[in-house]
Amino acid sequence: MFILSIALTRLMGKSSIVQLTPYDLIAIITLGTIAAEPLISTKLLPSIISLVTLVVLYLIFAKLTLNQRMNNLLLGEPTILIKEGKIVEDNLEKEHISLIQLLSILRNNGYSKLNEIHYAILEPTGNVSIIPISSARPVTLADLNIKAETEGIPIALIIDGIIQKKNLRLINRDEQWLNNKLEEKEIKNIKEVIYAFIEAGQEEIYLNLRESVR
Repeated sequence: MFILSIALTRLMGKSSIVQLTPYDLIAIITLGTIAAEPLISTKLLPSIISLVTLVVLYLIFAKLTLNQRMNNLLLGEPTILIKEGKIVEDNLEKEHISLIQLLSILRNNGYSKLNEIHYAILEPTGNVSIIPISSARPVTLADLNIKAETEGIPIALIIDGIIQKKNLRLINRDEQWLNNKLEEKEIKNIKEVIYAFIEAGQEEIYLNLRESVR
């Protein structure tokens, strides 16, 4: 039942864990309750049927939220908590958020003053998006008129001494190419490598070796 619950959770998708919308929360709690039922009784089949039914209903709800009207109905709309440095008290009361909670959220995001906030918006997922005023936002390279070079995404090639063949295919390389790269760095045994990665579009690989090899 434990393995089945994990498999069904994977089927529900990553959003059920990351976003945790109202129906995500109910689905996860209900799934856990149903999965624990066989530990109390000996009726396994009814629990399996209930779990499968729950996941099917969840997937239907997830599909419905792709429609804008259904999304607003099931998840609600974003709520403005701060507008141009001013607290919107009615919306705080509507969403049952205290001023202390709001100030704590702002501090956790690095903002201690209300006049640094252009907008603070409570998202349907429960997260608070903070849009600071221009003078309070972090300085970027564009602000300094510095042209940044495009960086490729790091792609793991070796993890704990195991070649990631799927990632090699992703960059159109094979194991022989990787072995040649390791030989260039005088690595004779792949088990000596804890982690190796390459940036997309680059040729240089970066290695992290075991302490016994360093």
